[in-house]
Amino acid sequence: MSDDRVPQETILASFEKLKTHFPAARIKKIMQSDEDIGKVAQATPVVVGRALEIFMTNLVEAAVVEAKKNGVRRIGASHVRAAVENTEQFDFLVDAVEKYPSLKN
Repeated sequence: MSDDRVPQETILASFEKLKTHFPAARIKKIMQSDEDIGKVAQATPVVVGRALEIFMTNLVEAAVVEAKKNGVRRIGASHVRAAVENTEQFDFLVDAVEKYPSLKN
């Protein structure tokens, strides 16, 4: 596995353009659907939402790198899979992307 890290400047620039936000109310609802979780502090869903935004930005930027390597302008599931397989940071997702087609090199 090569470690093709996306530069932090690229991630921050993409993050500045990000217009989508995860709704705190929905995050709170999902968190509270777990019986082991009691009350959730008001700031918790906001922080979790922000963390999700950063995570998604990292994953999409890594997929963009994979798409550009193949000279493609549109990201597909195979690019996300390649990003997960080629980036150590996303090792925990390898099992989740196995069902998607791999890039044909």
